Amino acid sequence: MRFKILKPLAIVTVCLIFALQTFAQNGTSGRVVNKEGNGIPGVTVSSGSKAVATTDANGNFTTTVASGRLTFSSVGYEATTANAGSNISVTMETQTTSQQEVVVVGYGTRKVKDATGSVASITAKDFNKGQISTPEQLFQGRTPGVTVTPSSGEPGAAATINIRGTAAVRGNQQPLYIVDGVPLDGGGTTGSSTGTEGTTTPKNPLAFINPNDIESISILKDASSAAIYGARGANGVIIITTKNGRGAKGSWTFGATTSVNSTASRYDLLNAREFMAGVIAENVQLGTSPVDAAANAASLDKGSNTDWQDEIFRTTISQNYNLSYGFARNKMNFRVSGSYDDQQGIIKNSYLKRFTTRANFSKTFLSNDALKLEITANYSNLKNSYVPNTNNAGYQGSLIGAAIRFNPTFPVKDPTTGKYNITGDLRNPVAMLDYIDDKDNINRILTSVGLSYKIIEGLTFKTTFGYDYAKGKRTAYVDPRLENAGDNQNNVFGVAYGNATGGNGRASVANDKSTNTVWENFLTYNKIFNKRHDINAVLGTSIQKSIIESDGDVYWNLATPVVNPGDVFNKSTSSFTKKWHLKVPDYQRSDLNSVFARINYTLDDKYLFTATGRVDGSSKFGKNNRYGFFPAVGAKWRIINEKFASGLAKTFSDFSLRANYGIIGSQDGLDAYSAVDFSRTWFTSPVGVVPGVKENKFEWLANDNLKWEEATTTSIALDWATKNRRFSGTIEFYNTDRRNMIFYGQAPGGFGGGTNIFRNLPGTVNNKGLEISLNYQVIKSSKFSWDVSYNMTFMSNNVSGIDQIYNTGQVNGPGLTGAFAQKIQNGSPLFSWYMLQFTGYDANGFATYLKDANGNNLLSVLDKSALPTFNAGLTNNFSYGRWNASVFMNAVAGNYIYNNTANGHFLAGILKNGGNVERSVTTSAESPLVSGAPSTRFLEKGDFIRLSNLLVGYDFKVKSKFIKNINANFSAQNLLLITNYTGLDPEVNVDKQQNSLPSRGFDYAGYPRPRTFSLGVNVGF
Repeated sequence: MRFKILKPLAIVTVCLIFALQTFAQNGTSGRVVNKEGNGIPGVTVSSGSKAVATTDANGNFTTTVASGRLTFSSVGYEATTANAGSNISVTMETQTTSQQEVVVVGYGTRKVKDATGSVASITAKDFNKGQISTPEQLFQGRTPGVTVTPSSGEPGAAATINIRGTAAVRGNQQPLYIVDGVPLDGGGTTGSSTGTEGTTTPKNPLAFINPNDIESISILKDASSAAIYGARGANGVIIITTKNGRGAKGSWTFGATTSVNSTASRYDLLNAREFMAGVIAENVQLGTSPVDAAANAASLDKGSNTDWQDEIFRTTISQNYNLSYGFARNKMNFRVSGSYDDQQGIIKNSYLKRFTTRANFSKTFLSNDALKLEITANYSNLKNSYVPNTNNAGYQGSLIGAAIRFNPTFPVKDPTTGKYNITGDLRNPVAMLDYIDDKDNINRILTSVGLSYKIIEGLTFKTTFGYDYAKGKRTAYVDPRLENAGDNQNNVFGVAYGNATGGNGRASVANDKSTNTVWENFLTYNKIFNKRHDINAVLGTSIQKSIIESDGDVYWNLATPVVNPGDVFNKSTSSFTKKWHLKVPDYQRSDLNSVFARINYTLDDKYLFTATGRVDGSSKFGKNNRYGFFPAVGAKWRIINEKFASGLAKTFSDFSLRANYGIIGSQDGLDAYSAVDFSRTWFTSPVGVVPGVKENKFEWLANDNLKWEEATTTSIALDWATKNRRFSGTIEFYNTDRRNMIFYGQAPGGFGGGTNIFRNLPGTVNNKGLEISLNYQVIKSSKFSWDVSYNMTFMSNNVSGIDQIYNTGQVNGPGLTGAFAQKIQNGSPLFSWYMLQFTGYDANGFATYLKDANGNNLLSVLDKSALPTFNAGLTNNFSYGRWNASVFMNAVAGNYIYNNTANGHFLAGILKNGGNVERSVTTSAESPLVSGAPSTRFLEKGDFIRLSNLLVGYDFKVKSKFIKNINANFSAQNLLLITNYTGLDPEVNVDKQQNSLPSRGFDYAGYPRPRTFSLGVNVGF
């Protein structure tokens, strides 16, 4: 009986085993890994044109496909194939930048091999590593034709980004930023409103983005690529795409980075002993007896030896934490992340603290996946603490200026009274840090919702709505005990309010709010006819509305006076008895309505054509020129696919020529109502302060004929890659003519002197250049690899046809009121230097200059500009087993920097009068009577080579069901600088604009760039 039961069970068991074996033989399973042996999640496994599987978090996959070739593809890796079978192992090679399969372009993606325009794509593996505050730091130096110049080393500082040169005569000429399909309309924080002298540069408008959330950055450099954005593409377009979920099972990732920041260099100032000897020597040089000079100098000696740079600088520890979770399964993709940054600046009291959270979601519906919903949402809270360091401080200097010049024999505080010591007209730098409190708090929401529907095969309609809202509040307090605060009372329309900081104290509050909405609808058509004709087309509309609101108040006259060192200053606006509207409530709305189209056509995979056009209508322009049309065409000839190129095909896998032409526009620097009829009423008299003046009406002078700025671009390029993909590159020449430059200046005719309007400046600003990008796999083996990427750009700039010479580039310092050092004129590059040409000192120590035919000192425009003529970046990537390393260097040459710091602070006369100077001043032949007139004495070459980024990483071998991978890395930033520039750093751009014209290439006691060492750990589980 027992046998009768067991027999059928045995038969069933054998059948089950046979069935399982048959299934295993008829299906395919395996693992996809990188060259280090780590599993790659999210790899698409395809059979023919159909996706049949996706790898999980460990790189594993299973599919029922039992035979034939399978294709494995993933962003950032070379596509590869393998035969179907049981338990196969597939290794995927990382792509170089030039080999990326697709890049994000306007309203879609494009295969790199099919791009007719110049598009650079930088993915996470190519990003600069270490302590990264803002997105542009990720790609600085990595792309030819793109120059990134930070304004300072302050956490979250703004940067000047120029794509293929600049044509700035108004505005900052920054590119258009697109984040997950939403075009940003400016942003960032306001300038200083502390009540102290000078202005500051606004913080970076991209500081709200967590760099760790970024998947890729595409840079559209020419008209063929950027014309799809029409009126906003003249300065180039930067498209930021954030990360999506990967892996069917889902995975968590945690990362932590700790960074140590310190000053990379400091000013070589005199110590107390050297300072006293220098003061005596300078007075003796003027004829004072050594005995009298020593007696006079004794009054300056307070007996200490204070290093004022030590008092304001510090070594800091910064921290960054990131946590994310994501998956891709059941037709759904989801990723959520959160981050916290605490970046402490190398000047005391300065910091950036950022909290962000982001969610990306997409899901397809219906049986044929015809309907797709996409949602992105980002929230950030940004807190900045500012130090009182300004771009154009007066004779009293700002923080770093005061630290440079302050008498080193003074102790920080008077040991008897406990008050901060002061000397002459200078503020005590430590008192400035203690008595000025300047902070902001910014909340920002950026979200988008997209819904697409596949109408028929190849034709898809998509509608997207983007919403960008930012609200910031900046509050500053100035303690009444800040000595030498100066007469910084407010004076509006001739009414002085008597609210100088001294004895009153001061508080200011600035509120800013911006709302940007965009609604876009477009059709996308993709179709291949007869295997020869490939068409991709986009047709759409865009409606964008931007609203900016601002207001603010200033408070003074403390209810409870603060006099003695121990008195407590209550930092609250309610502590003051008087109030006035610091900023008139302002409301600006601008609208941009657009229609755009693009068609890409490919014939026989050899001849590629692109035609793009966009019509933009902006409320910023008058009725006569409200609309602009911006067209572009591009073509590419894939020579490698021609029959006559069969010999070439033995060596190359790609050999192509590209060319394009187009016109793109700009309304950069134009406010909502600057060119249209508009008037407003300003209420100026605070209640109970100054009776009488109640209001003042201000009217803009309209210009209905104001036109769009236009940039006409032309480029031609050669792309190649060898058969084994070990060597690839691009050589590209470009030429851009900028016309109709929007300019704010005196109206030509019909108006009195000093009456300004917005108008189009006649003439052209030309930028041309040669870009070279090279990628080479020096060594490629199973254990060790070495990849090299190099890019360089040669560029020139020239102005022609403008109606007059324009002055800009304000020079600041003692006795330099009204001085400037740059001119914009025909036949010279923008930001050409204008000044006396220093030839040395005469026998009496007075400066001598080049003279004209009449024997007068010659003031002239020099054949020297602040714009570089060359920049380059070199990356070496290494891997050995589980180790990896990266070394990145960048270089800039051909530009000149005006060392306004030396002009304003390092003169023999300053030392004679009791101000500290650099050590080199004491060995100079300069007389203490020499004034610091702007001259080539302070103009220096800005050439440099920098070891910008060094990274060493290790992937640990993990045997855990819970932890999937662990990576540790060490990085160093700004490790080495090779330059002849005598300032702290040649890579600087302090804003010194004058007469509404931008400047370039000034260094004036700016916030120095730190040297940073970071240790990071990333864990996947």
